[in-house]
Amino acid sequence: MNGRLEPVVKRQILFVVASLAISLTLSYFFGFIVGLVANMVVLIGAMIYIRYRQQKALKTFGFSDEKVGSYSSGATKLKYVCLACGAEVKSVACKSCGSRMKKPVF
Repeated sequence: MNGRLEPVVKRQILFVVASLAISLTLSYFFGFIVGLVANMVVLIGAMIYIRYRQQKALKTFGFSDEKVGSYSSGATKLKYVCLACGAEVKSVACKSCGSRMKKPVF
């Protein structure tokens, strides 16, 4: 096994064992129905915490929490050029020749 994957596998096994231990303990002390609800609350809380840590780690690498594809004031608008006649296309089809083939110009 690759040495870099071992901490990830260990963390996953630890999470599975810990969630199993918590679920069995909650079911033992509170009964099946209340234990089932408590297990769902604990697991949803764990998933939210893991997601929070992932987002925090991504921010340290330079990723922001902005929405993907959102329009900002500094963004440039993508332009399209018709492949048949070379005219600028702003809709689905070219207005001068009617062709639907276009390519983006950066």
